[in-house]
Amino acid sequence: MKHIITYETLIHCNVENLFEFHADTANLPLITPPDIDVDIIKISTPLKEGNEAQLKIKKWPFSFEWELLFEHVVYPELIVDVALRSPFKTFRHEHHFIEVDESYTLLKDVVTFSLPFGWFTLPFTWLIKRDMNKMFSYRHAKTKEFIARSRDSIQR
Repeated sequence: MKHIITYETLIHCNVENLFEFHADTANLPLITPPDIDVDIIKISTPLKEGNEAQLKIKKWPFSFEWELLFEHVVYPELIVDVALRSPFKTFRHEHHFIEVDESYTLLKDVVTFSLPFGWFTLPFTWLIKRDMNKMFSYRHAKTKEFIARSRDSIQR
């Protein structure tokens, strides 16, 4: 069974700057919640379609290695990564950057996932969705904060 989570935030910056912020893998730790440790083991840069990444993610007492493929990279509108290896049966993350006008961009994350072990893991779906919503709320708030801070420093 596939599940979809969508999270949207309007950010005061142009679409190119928001895309570049997310395409810079050094920013991943900056927008990761403090209860999650992310170590980038391997990543090909600059970010482009076909690149792969290997991450070690630790949350609570659990640690997982993720292998990701950047399936689509369309400047400045879209980054899609899919998990080749993760704790999920399937995991696809779409980062949409939608230009509202010259000064504002809608950041939209769409995550489609399915859990392993079929119906056995179904009772955990609500917990995973709740956790993902908290994570994306944090990520979007931090992205907005870092973009605003960098915009303010440029204007000074």
